[in-house]
Amino acid sequence: MRSIKVNISGREYPLNVSEESVSAMQKAASLVNEQTTKYSSAYPVSDQRDLLAMCALQLAFQRLEDDNKLEAIEKLLNITD
Repeated sequence: MRSIKVNISGREYPLNVSEESVSAMQKAASLVNEQTTKYSSAYPVSDQRDLLAMCALQLAFQRLEDDNKLEAIEKLLNITD
């Protein structure tokens, strides 16, 4: 395990992650920051918690869509086997 710090919306968070996950965790924090910046530019929201909630909702929705696509692909692969 490796101890790292990521900055999300101007706040530093200490994390313990596996060595293999360091880069991915840093990229994930960067994606969150990019998304909250987009939301703050597009909507008149000043509370960082609201921006982070919108970001979390978008990422969860995207995850569900990706899961549904993966299930559809798996069904197709099972049919053609």
